[in-house]
Amino acid sequence: MKNQWKSLLLLVSALCIVLVYALCSKDIQLDLRLKKADIAKAFEPRPADSLSAETGFAASAKAREDSIRAAREHPDTTRQRILFFGDSMLEGLTRRLVDYTEHNGHELHTVVWYSSTSQIWAQTDTLQHFMREVDPTYVIVCLCANELFVKDLDQREQYVKTILKRIGNIPYVWVSPPNWKEDTGINDVIIRNVGRDRYFDSRHLNLDRGKDHAHPTFSAAAVWADTIASWLRSPNTEHPIRMDVPTEKAKNKHITLLMPYNP
Repeated sequence: MKNQWKSLLLLVSALCIVLVYALCSKDIQLDLRLKKADIAKAFEPRPADSLSAETGFAASAKAREDSIRAAREHPDTTRQRILFFGDSMLEGLTRRLVDYTEHNGHELHTVVWYSSTSQIWAQTDTLQHFMREVDPTYVIVCLCANELFVKDLDQREQYVKTILKRIGNIPYVWVSPPNWKEDTGINDVIIRNVGRDRYFDSRHLNLDRGKDHAHPTFSAAAVWADTIASWLRSPNTEHPIRMDVPTEKAKNKHITLLMPYNP
């Protein structure tokens, strides 16, 4: 038993020697002092210029949001000179939209280009011609019904971008084609470039079709136009305009019909 105690004492002595050597070594320095965290510094006020810059930016952003919200809640009641261009779908739409524009004091200029596509409008100077001639304050596009099943979507996107570039900073909306079958992506291309608040989605409408099973009947096109007009005066549109429901029929005095383009 004594031998076991002697062995234990020797082991403890050896450990003590190693520990003392480690603590006294010049190469190893242990700083076991507790340091007080400077919590007060975390609550020190930031420089005034930093706070004012952040506050100013936030106030400016809120002012812009309030301005946009107010503009959308109260449609622009000024007289608009509207350029309405696109493909043959306009033939039915313009019959009803002219009732709205005449009733609300606007001037509607319709350009129906039969069988036209975004490619044709982008690769000719037709749009520039009518932009100069009409000098519109508002533009409505209804195009791409002839492109529902195209596969060269990257190229079509470039055509859409070209058309938007030619419209410039003038307020505009793009009325989507009234799909009779699911498209291959042309509507996604339009939405991606114009944004939801400048895109009227016609795909969900249940419209009676003519003999070709594609173009809405004139009565269905009138319902379509009513829905578009309601959206044009709503806060869902980036730049809502006055579009009160008309009480009388009007005659379109400014309509141009263009035959199919054969390059």
